Amino acid sequence: MKIFTTDTGHYNQKVNFVDDNNIMLGYDTGQDCCETADWFIADKPTKEIIERREDDIPELIGWDFDPSYFAKVEPSECEQLDSGGMVIFKITNKEGQAKFIHLYNCHNGYYGHGFTFQVGGKTVQEDCL
Repeated sequence: MKIFTTDTGHYNQKVNFVDDNNIMLGYDTGQDCCETADWFIADKPTKEIIERREDDIPELIGWDFDPSYFAKVEPSECEQLDSGGMVIFKITNKEGQAKFIHLYNCHNGYYGHGFTFQVGGKTVQEDCL
């Protein structure tokens, strides 16, 4: 899996995860004011936000998406989200290990960030956090 990030200005920041099967997860992380839109990878699904350093981009060679897994964390399940949201995607390797990509946005109800999950060029998950 490869991780591509762009930072072409305060409002124009994106991250894309693309695995060897050409499955793609894209997330718009450009922030405005009173919000925190970001992502992190954990060894298990969590409803708590784990802070990630901006320069912490892991190498995920040999990891691919499990397109059958998708989870959503509602603001009522995570106090840190305020009026935002979090979604979770699973990746696995050939040894059977799993990791979980978490996309989240903490905001007061005024800011949204879109994500798209595509399998074989077809969008299977799309929403705004």
